[in-house]
Amino acid sequence: MRREENPRQLLQSVIRAFRIAEMLAEEGELGVTEIDGRLGIDKSTAYRILATLREMGYVRQNPLNSKYSNTPKFSLLGGTAPDMQQIRERARPVLRSLSERVGEAVNLGCLDGTDIVYVERIQCDEMIQVNLPVGRRMPAYCSALGKAILAFLSAETVKQLFSGTSFAPYTERTVKSLTMLLAELETIRSDRFARDLQESHPGLSCLAAPVFLASGKVAAGISVSFPAFRHPDMEKAERTIVPALLDAAESISGELGYSGRNREHDHPGGQPVPERKRQEE
Repeated sequence: MRREENPRQLLQSVIRAFRIAEMLAEEGELGVTEIDGRLGIDKSTAYRILATLREMGYVRQNPLNSKYSNTPKFSLLGGTAPDMQQIRERARPVLRSLSERVGEAVNLGCLDGTDIVYVERIQCDEMIQVNLPVGRRMPAYCSALGKAILAFLSAETVKQLFSGTSFAPYTERTVKSLTMLLAELETIRSDRFARDLQESHPGLSCLAAPVFLASGKVAAGISVSFPAFRHPDMEKAERTIVPALLDAAESISGELGYSGRNREHDHPGGQPVPERKRQEE
């Protein structure tokens, strides 16, 4: 039987912090004014709680609209197996090896709503580097990491996720509609890797591949990011980078128990995913 707590023993600041976290989990993003209005607290109190959660890495602020949202760090409290911390630990040595093999920055990311969140990064030794820090978020529809994950969700799930999304153009190459995104995801499912050819940032290109759990469910993605000027011939870059990228993704998936035999789980249409296409030498 649950023991009733003395109200005097409860810390209102802790209660408010968790209520804010619960609100963000339900709504996705909220501004300070929306939060203080719903909780009935003053704006300065809401701001201090959000600033504390942000400092601890549990919430982040969208630079485009100043609203707040939860980060995947909350998943580390749930005890699920394997959780993102376990995936990071198993992926890290593979990511280092991949970065050394291709000579570029390598990232691990997961899907959080309609955003991709970077949870691990291995930087390269080049003088000009791509800076995508851990905790950085960007819309999944204009990132290779995001599209690599979205491609292995059902079309219905993708439609629900992006219902009402305006598909803001980050560059002139950004995907402009849900129809365009769904068509590209079909190609990604066939190729088993995704491209971001200066779609999220001018001058930045990325190639990404999905990472699967033992069940065949897509869990995360890994990417190789580089300044576009360093690889002006993308076909040549893909012949060099994609085989290493797919090897690394398969290695991490294997570490998580994925054998590749349960392909009906990792293909949302229920048909087997074709064996990895061999890149031309």
